[in-house]
Amino acid sequence: MTHARFAHGCPPLHAAHAQRRSPLGFSLGWLSLLAALGATNGAHAGTPDARQAMRTVLGLQPCQPSGKGKDYQVGQGQGRLASLDLVPWEKLAAGDTVRIHYRDAPYAGKFMLSARGTGQAPVRVCGIPGADGKRPVVTGRDAVTRKGQSYGHALHQSRSVIVIKPAASAGWEAYPQHIQIDGLDIRSAHPSYQFTDSDGARRRYDEFGACIWVERGHGITIADNAISDCSQAIFTKSTDDGAFAQTRDIRIAGNRMYNNGIVGNNRLHTTYVQSIDVVYEFNHYGPLRAGARGNSIKDRSIGTVVRYNRIEDGARALDLVEAEDFPQTAKATPAYRSTYVYGNQIIKDGRKGSVIHYGGDHNGSSPGEDWGEPNNRKGTLYFYHNTVRVTGNGYAAMFQLSTTEERADVRNNIFIFDATTQNPIMRASTDVGDAWTAGGIITFGRNWITRGWRDTQPNSKVGGALQGRENLVMDGIMPVAPTTLRPLAGTAAIDAAQPNAPATRSHPVRYQLDTRSVPVARPVKGSAPDLGAIEF
Repeated sequence: MTHARFAHGCPPLHAAHAQRRSPLGFSLGWLSLLAALGATNGAHAGTPDARQAMRTVLGLQPCQPSGKGKDYQVGQGQGRLASLDLVPWEKLAAGDTVRIHYRDAPYAGKFMLSARGTGQAPVRVCGIPGADGKRPVVTGRDAVTRKGQSYGHALHQSRSVIVIKPAASAGWEAYPQHIQIDGLDIRSAHPSYQFTDSDGARRRYDEFGACIWVERGHGITIADNAISDCSQAIFTKSTDDGAFAQTRDIRIAGNRMYNNGIVGNNRLHTTYVQSIDVVYEFNHYGPLRAGARGNSIKDRSIGTVVRYNRIEDGARALDLVEAEDFPQTAKATPAYRSTYVYGNQIIKDGRKGSVIHYGGDHNGSSPGEDWGEPNNRKGTLYFYHNTVRVTGNGYAAMFQLSTTEERADVRNNIFIFDATTQNPIMRASTDVGDAWTAGGIITFGRNWITRGWRDTQPNSKVGGALQGRENLVMDGIMPVAPTTLRPLAGTAAIDAAQPNAPATRSHPVRYQLDTRSVPVARPVKGSAPDLGAIEF
């Protein structure tokens, strides 16, 4: 009996395993686990079976007491707290669990998490689903805040449903740590809505906010939540004041985020993250609020990894720019210079903006200044095994690298411009200071791309370089289904992958999303992996 080969090891997701590797550098094994993950393939996306399969891969345990701290239950029933404002949020400690039971009516409440868990005993806020798998809803609309909770500045109350920050009574260098939020439907921190604050006053939400706002915190996990109807889904902050003032070890995993943003505003995004060592994985970035002009992912982080997500809509799908509020920390950290984007499915209207922007977005400075181009990422974007489809008619740009000090290593992807796109280009320029040259340097390995593309817009001079055109596959036969992006048989993308860049060895392609949007082990069924985010 023969078995398919596998492109990786499997869960536990972050465990290191000694594994045999193929000549192309892909790990082999874990057949039994793939079979287990595929056991519910008959389920549809969003069903309880699919959600449980997702949680298994994410390593999320059922919403049960940890046995290492106190157990607070919220909901209907004897011994449970009837509302969120009755939870003693200010007293949470390592190992404590707040379990929110599903009910038909939303929980109109908002809260602050300031506790310090440990790696072995995190502080957890989790949802117990209903019989049909629905998550309990926590809404900021008409929410009631726990009286006397020590938020500090009024803005910290008016920005979010959930804020992670030290209590105002804590020391200047205090920060929460090891906090996990999972299994909830979090919604409605938006200027259209009001809430009751910790002093009992009625107030409206600030425009610059988020469903979940991380002011400070280390070791924060936000997983398996539905997040919607906020000015942003998730925001994190970091400054150069010191390690205590920087968010780090952030995991955003398996969330469904949609209908966020402010109409007409291009500075509010689905996620806006400024952290050290952030991983975005297995999320579904749905469309923003109709009329909102933000990006799907806005990232100003150090050590950014974006993998196995489904990303739809956004002015840009990925806006990977400079560490605006902590540039000194960023420039002193080698991980700032390497960004890894792999295994993602991206569908975006090209008329709204370039698909991938890398480098910086404050331009016009001079060398030596402490803003703008001197603070850009000035490293390499490793972009591999993604499937990207650009829709719309007119101008559409795949990449926008800020200056020639930014590079992209681009391999094993599928790039599709719809037939209606009249001017498909690979590189867009940007306005930069006189000391800088825009355009970046893109080096192609083997990729499939639609015929008829150009390097840059006609009659437009873009600096930098596009290298490796001879490696591109342009056979004219669409390799994937247009909506699902699943591979089609008999195309040039099958078995066509080459080894990824040596620098990506610590980031092998291990997963893909199945038809239920659940991560499963990615097999290699032929002589080599296929191009794109999904193996045929």
